[in-house]
Amino acid sequence: MKTSNHTRLSYVVRVALITVSFISSLALNKAKAQAPGIIGIDHVGINVPDMDQAIKFFHDMFGFTPVTKLGPFPMDANWKSKFHIHENANQVELVMMRAGDGSNIELFTYNPNAGSQQQPYRDDLSATHFSLYTSDINATKSFLESKGIKFVSDINSGAGDTEGEKWVYFETPWGATIELNSYPHGKGYEKNNPQVRLWSPKDNVSTVALTTETISPAQLSQLAKQHLQVWNDHDQTTRLKEMQTTYTADIAFFDADQTSVGYKGMNNFIEHLLTTNKGFKFSLAKISANHNIVRLYWNFGPAVKPALISGMDLIIVENGKIKSLSAFLDHLPAKSIK
Repeated sequence: MKTSNHTRLSYVVRVALITVSFISSLALNKAKAQAPGIIGIDHVGINVPDMDQAIKFFHDMFGFTPVTKLGPFPMDANWKSKFHIHENANQVELVMMRAGDGSNIELFTYNPNAGSQQQPYRDDLSATHFSLYTSDINATKSFLESKGIKFVSDINSGAGDTEGEKWVYFETPWGATIELNSYPHGKGYEKNNPQVRLWSPKDNVSTVALTTETISPAQLSQLAKQHLQVWNDHDQTTRLKEMQTTYTADIAFFDADQTSVGYKGMNNFIEHLLTTNKGFKFSLAKISANHNIVRLYWNFGPAVKPALISGMDLIIVENGKIKSLSAFLDHLPAKSIK
């Protein structure tokens, strides 16, 4: 049933007055209501069926970086009972990712995954979602669609308190729903100069992922030398020692076929690469840096054709060590690499 503009306006005004009254009440009773020490949301936890798939998705689509990892470790019966976990779930693994400027994201995988494989209905108890803020929702949507991401709604526009906001929903590869939202010029409720404004990542853009760390030409040259030395070392033991000098302990490594956190995964990857391509060697093509972000172009091949394969490593440096390494292939001849 349609309503008149006057009726809708009256309803909006009443809701706005009630909201302002409620917020004012919270502000006045802040000392009584607030638990000591609470500052804000630190992270949001989500269950995923495949940890490597989820890490790669959030990194490749949004640039999120895995930072800490726990497990997999077993869960005893008391733990599973206390946290309402199925009895035949044996192990759990956790990875915390830095998600731009906002709440971190904690990924969980259970093995075996005895829980429901069906996505919860939106109105199920405890069903939830989270939203990623973007400064350009149209560009973000177009990019994700070009990567094969399925959107489950069109871009919607807000009104009233959410005037100026746009949002849209898409699915992850495992079927979960995530929201994109954007309000680069603010939301309607802000026009009333409320006592409390919602936190927004857009208000912190100037400080997101910025660094004063700058790599000198000499440091850049040394970094390239150490990095390529690691990838050309055929001895796993000495290579591990070199890695500890060159990379942070939580080095995040991303390749088209593998993602890993820490020395072990990358060390095993290099071992397999060098073993299956005997006589091949990495060499430096060129390197450049913008503050602490490095582009290192490399060649890989035998002595008779050292540039048989070419690619680029996108590197993030933290306190003189490589913290994140994303490998890209530019040229790969048929039947050359395994």
